[in-house]
Amino acid sequence: MENNRKNSLDEIFGTDAGGAVLRMQVGIFKHAENRTLESGATEPQPDDLRALEDHARAMARECYRDRFDPTQNLHDAMRKAEYEKSLAQRVEAEKGEQHATANLRDAENELARTPKAGQKPAAPPPLVAAFVVAITLTIAPTVHDAIFHGLGDNLLEWFASAISAAFVGVMLTLAILSGRRTVWTWVGVGAGVILGLGLGAIRLAASENAGEVLVALGLTVMEIAAVLLLEWVASGLRASEAAWLARHTVETQAIASRDAAQAALTRWRDRIRELTDAITHQIAYVEDRHNRNIHIAELEAVALKAASDGYSSGLAKNIGRIRGVGGG
Repeated sequence: MENNRKNSLDEIFGTDAGGAVLRMQVGIFKHAENRTLESGATEPQPDDLRALEDHARAMARECYRDRFDPTQNLHDAMRKAEYEKSLAQRVEAEKGEQHATANLRDAENELARTPKAGQKPAAPPPLVAAFVVAITLTIAPTVHDAIFHGLGDNLLEWFASAISAAFVGVMLTLAILSGRRTVWTWVGVGAGVILGLGLGAIRLAASENAGEVLVALGLTVMEIAAVLLLEWVASGLRASEAAWLARHTVETQAIASRDAAQAALTRWRDRIRELTDAITHQIAYVEDRHNRNIHIAELEAVALKAASDGYSSGLAKNIGRIRGVGGG
């Protein structure tokens, strides 16, 4: 026979409204039945019956509660005061929830009316690459003639020249496109023009005939034109970014207001849930006190009847198991 049955008296005395007396009956019945099954008795045993009856009376006394009466009991008065306080706080919390709901609705409407900023404006990568290549093509011949000429390997000379010119082209392009300080807007353009003039001077110094002079002047004009065109693109980009930043600031503020309103509403709803749980607990406590406020003699009679019925059920199951009629 299994001897690891859960003690049926566990958790009998809960605070479920109207459930304590019934749970007491069921628990005592199961306890008496399990004890009989474990003993294997087939005839009433006075000692077992006496122990079960003592148990039943003890459980009846444990189940009994005085009626909830704040006028006579200090603890009951304190519970009533807390209950009324929770009720008043829930009323205020519900008003706060209504205001928070209205604020959230207004914030969402305001966000819906706010123009969307979208992605931050940026120069198209193909256009940036085109400027880098254009500047590289104008600088590479000068770098080749002034620095890398004479390495002995024509392919290596032009490769080193192209790489060096590309670094200068990337530096100049990104500096002009990325510059955002209003006072120093033209610094990048001036530096680019000066760079073109300097490279032009190097070319002219290395020129030996009129054709080479014309080539030097042409490359210099191309470089200066590329820098000015690049600045024209950058000025348009700066204007677009300024307009985008204004829209982005307004949109960010609208989103922050919406999030703050949502957080406030969540806090009010959590507060209402906490107060409702506290009020429900107090109501359940009072109902439990009311349902368990039965005369002790009546509770004992109910408990003794449950013990007797459980004991009789256990005896019947033991007899049936011996006779092969059923299992316990």
